[in-house]
Amino acid sequence: MTHKGTAGFIAQRASAVLLLPLVAWFLYGAVANAGASFEEMRAWIGAPFNAAMMGLLILVGGFHMRIGMNEIIDDYADKGFRGVFKLLNLFACLGAAALGVWSLYVLSS
Repeated sequence: MTHKGTAGFIAQRASAVLLLPLVAWFLYGAVANAGASFEEMRAWIGAPFNAAMMGLLILVGGFHMRIGMNEIIDDYADKGFRGVFKLLNLFACLGAAALGVWSLYVLSS
């Protein structure tokens, strides 16, 4: 037994708390810019504050996703395959976050 349950629990709750204001910011921005053209949205996301907030949303969301999927793997995957599934989960979450950050870079530049 690795006894990492408490650390995972705290990390998931901390990332959820960090996501609350980020998601509220995102929803506010989506509603405020409803009906905006592509160029207007690009200018909005290209502002330094908005780009930083979106980057944080992507990175914290990816971290939160990895922790949540690891919990599902621990609960439901066969013991022999857990390591493989957790490694695949890590690569999937890193890939999704990297793609999101790269897309943000392309849109905001």
